[in-house]
Amino acid sequence: MRVQLSSGVRAATTAPSFLSAPAQASVPPRAVVREAGKSLAPRAALVAGLVGWVIFGSWEIAHAIASESEGALLATAPALVILFSAFVSSIAGFAFSALAGSALAYLKVDPFRAVQMMVLCSIATQLYAVWTIRDAIRWRPLLPMLVAGAATVPLGVWVLRHADALVYAAGLGIFLVAYGCMVALRRDRVAIRANAWWDAAAGALGGLAGGLAGIPGAFVTILCSMRGWDKLRQRAVYQPYILAMQVVAIVCLHWEAHARLAFEHDVNLVPYALLGAIGGLAVFRRLSNQQFQLAVSALLVVSGMGLLARVL
Repeated sequence: MRVQLSSGVRAATTAPSFLSAPAQASVPPRAVVREAGKSLAPRAALVAGLVGWVIFGSWEIAHAIASESEGALLATAPALVILFSAFVSSIAGFAFSALAGSALAYLKVDPFRAVQMMVLCSIATQLYAVWTIRDAIRWRPLLPMLVAGAATVPLGVWVLRHADALVYAAGLGIFLVAYGCMVALRRDRVAIRANAWWDAAAGALGGLAGGLAGIPGAFVTILCSMRGWDKLRQRAVYQPYILAMQVVAIVCLHWEAHARLAFEHDVNLVPYALLGAIGGLAVFRRLSNQQFQLAVSALLVVSGMGLLARVL
């Protein structure tokens, strides 16, 4: 009898948890709207600030267009290239330098200034992306990848400055195009288990490619896609890796070139990059995992084609 009473007491004590579920699920509509407004307010303020920055910093572009000068295209095109490249690359989180570098080379922008544009704008977009997904990033498992990549970036920069980098860039471009097409057409996906040695190898190859061709995220992105992770977990690995490798690459370029990188004239391109990144991340949030994998494959192909375009 005592056991029956205790079980009845337990049933009685557990009953309110079932009864309270509908009460918790029923949230007042005003509270939902209030919470949505709180989450959207900082983003709206950021967009408004960037638009104001674009308007304030576009005096040179507007003056060139109004005067119908020959430099109108040269003043306008880089901003549009940065905006488009940031938007497309932010959908999957990489390939900004491949897109922007090919377009700026076609526009015959000075190579040194083109590198400055891409470095400054790419770091801005990566910082925004890393901040956006900061809750999903786990820094401790990234250490083997980051250490190996930081060790090989100087080698890539040295090859870029002292060896025939065109051969290596062409080989990397062919590999990325072939691999991206293979992944896009393959239906059976075999997931590999996480391993620190694989992470270090991908990080080392990414550091070499980053110093050599400005594409540090290609190999790490490939490794993440082979593990069968969801889109946020993949991005939480290679997004901070790319940002770290870009910072290391800046230091190495400054050391090798023995020159001070001056970004004063390219700061006005940053809001275009950030506006593109905001739009690209908005598209990313609406993608399914399968659609995200297709986007990654497409950008791997684009990265390879961008390298080949610069070589040819």
